[in-house]
Amino acid sequence: MSELKNRLIESLIEREGGYVNDPTDRGGETNYGITVKVARDYGYKGEMRHLPYELVFKIYQDRFWSPLKLDAINAISEDLTEQLFDFGVNSGVATAAKQLQTLLNVLNQQQKIYPDLMVDGALGSRTISALQQYITHRKQTGLRVLVEAVRGKRIAFCVDIAANDESQEKYSFGWLTRIVNL
Repeated sequence: MSELKNRLIESLIEREGGYVNDPTDRGGETNYGITVKVARDYGYKGEMRHLPYELVFKIYQDRFWSPLKLDAINAISEDLTEQLFDFGVNSGVATAAKQLQTLLNVLNQQQKIYPDLMVDGALGSRTISALQQYITHRKQTGLRVLVEAVRGKRIAFCVDIAANDESQEKYSFGWLTRIVNL
């Protein structure tokens, strides 16, 4: 397991904090950001307050790190890896993947750098290849633009949640602060 993966999962768990059971939180009862439903899917039957750290780590690795192909993305950019991982945890893996695919499509100079991707939320070899081709063509400046564009998509996604559901407004400052400070 990579040092970066360990560090990013550990710091994400720290950001997520401990046990919470806020009735207005769509996630419901959580510990370290893991919902009771997900914990039960992994066979945990105990109180959420006592959810084992090792299980939390495994869940983040299995449910968020692996589907986003973050080992492959890390070979390209640590900053992009960190943004996509946090995005996937907060907004869903498919959302993070779709936003990356959308950005790669609009940054490919009308398919002159690489063919458009299907925006399906399944991050696979075509998306990784397009990302590599994008970086080869656009270099470090392009990478910085892409990372900031992902950050912008994250902010827009969270603003839309609060704009469409007033009960979620109480979380919006925290969400945006987290994104801006990552």
